[in-house]
Amino acid sequence: MAAERPSERGSSSVSGVIADALDPEVGAGSCPHLAVLLRTHDDLPAVLASFYGLGAKRNGWLAHRALPGEADLDRERLSRAGLQVADLEEEDRLAIMEIDPSGPAEGSTERLERELDRALERGFAAAWYARFAVGPEQRDHEAFRPFEDAWDRAFNGRPVVTLCPFVVGEIDARAALERMDWLASLHDSVLLPGAGGGFVPDR
Repeated sequence: MAAERPSERGSSSVSGVIADALDPEVGAGSCPHLAVLLRTHDDLPAVLASFYGLGAKRNGWLAHRALPGEADLDRERLSRAGLQVADLEEEDRLAIMEIDPSGPAEGSTERLERELDRALERGFAAAWYARFAVGPEQRDHEAFRPFEDAWDRAFNGRPVVTLCPFVVGEIDARAALERMDWLASLHDSVLLPGAGGGFVPDR
């Protein structure tokens, strides 16, 4: 069954801030689990809009997880960043759901597992998933680890392109390297802020 194609207005006004850092095979022959390092939470909407816009262009079904009570706020943020949220939701190409990171990680992927199966049955190539940003403190990153592990157990080897945003703030070079090494051990690649804007993969 062929997937329903979104209208061009679904992603045409989105910045390409992420697109240049992702291989053309991502979402087709490759579905990596990625981390992206952000300097501030203000950087997040443009990054997510770029990621979801690229996923829409590559026949992806889009899934976004927001903090409790912030689903509508994330809709506004993504819309301001250029993603045509209302159109994508109307076409059933984007699902925005909430998750409480202070709650149990077990069972946190069940809805997304069901939605992924349904999206694949409809003919989408893969799911493109991202979420709210975690950080900037190291303890914030470590506290979210059970949810990362639950995600890996549920979706490892399945057609899901995953982008995990982490805010690191302004930290010294040594701390930055330690943080990157820790995240690199949990992800296929870490996208780093480029000197001239945009992002570059660590490998």
